[in-house]
Amino acid sequence: MLRLRALAFLAVLASVIPFPVAWAAPPTVDAAAYILVDPATGETLAQRAPDRKLPMASTTKIMTALVVLERADLGDRLTVPPAAEAIGGSTGFLRTGETLTVRDLLTALLVPSGNDAAITLAEGVAGSQEAFVSLMNARAAALGLTATRFANPHGLDGPGHHSTVRDLARLGIVAMRDPVLREIVASRTARIPGPFGQGTRSYESQNALLDIDPDADGIKTGMTDGAGYSLMARARRARLGVTLQAALIGSPSSEARARDAKRLLDWGFSRYATATVADAAIDLGRVPVDGRPGVTVPYRAAAPLNAPVRLGVPIIQTLVAPAEVSGPVAAGQVLGSVTLRQGDHVLGRRDLVAARGEDGPSLWDHVRSGVGNLIP
Repeated sequence: MLRLRALAFLAVLASVIPFPVAWAAPPTVDAAAYILVDPATGETLAQRAPDRKLPMASTTKIMTALVVLERADLGDRLTVPPAAEAIGGSTGFLRTGETLTVRDLLTALLVPSGNDAAITLAEGVAGSQEAFVSLMNARAAALGLTATRFANPHGLDGPGHHSTVRDLARLGIVAMRDPVLREIVASRTARIPGPFGQGTRSYESQNALLDIDPDADGIKTGMTDGAGYSLMARARRARLGVTLQAALIGSPSSEARARDAKRLLDWGFSRYATATVADAAIDLGRVPVDGRPGVTVPYRAAAPLNAPVRLGVPIIQTLVAPAEVSGPVAAGQVLGSVTLRQGDHVLGRRDLVAARGEDGPSLWDHVRSGVGNLIP
């Protein structure tokens, strides 16, 4: 059993482990504004004009979907109002008077980017577009999207309708926590029932990133005269265990936004590697055994810790271990803990365990200790 002395547990900065620096600059991007973030750490990896307020086109529909998912059941049926069929622009080919489930309307909203689906959902959930927009702005404020203001649920250009790529990235992180939304935005094609339940409607996503990047799983495109071509993008590299998200506004074409998003994501993933940051075969320190002069117990991580790490960012290893132990100590006995971080991000924690056992003090140890105490 451990016996804790005066300073029983000491938090010790044991080491700072450097990693090789990857010096390549971010790729050239044609968008007016862009940002690349690591949602796990909140770190921004690359950016241009991240806080410039710009029209955001149909990336608006991610907030529309988020509000709907929080306020309606997927099986609820809503009726398409006349304003939906009249709106124009990108469409889900809805017909006035037909009813569809919220799930099907979300598909029509996010895959073909249907403005008609946006209006149907807004009026069906809140009673009017104006009331729904109030819900959108309240949700934006709650999420801390201080530079974002919605004037409609579909994203067509209008006075006071704007966001920033920083806010869009934050919105994307929150939205992609919802499994239904994740499933829909990852779909390259989709189908819902046809008008008034006859046949089917087939949709194709405008997100060409899904075609050129097998790791991409969303999120949403947009295009208006004011915004140019916009994109909220996400991809996950399973072999690295890393997910990255990007947002772009003001790309010159649909091809450019997909190409630049892939370049940004590829560059971001090149900043990472999977590493063993705690090796269970390496001693991290030693602790004296009470009553046994000169005898110490080595300790190490109880199990290896493998984690994705940012290249060029030092790893800080913090040990919490006893100043002294009382024997006997068994091999594998937990003595403390080790925590590994990069910046404010915790890579992981492991118990510290005794690498070998040691007995308690023998009679001779007690004699030596007693004699030692008598000598001034």
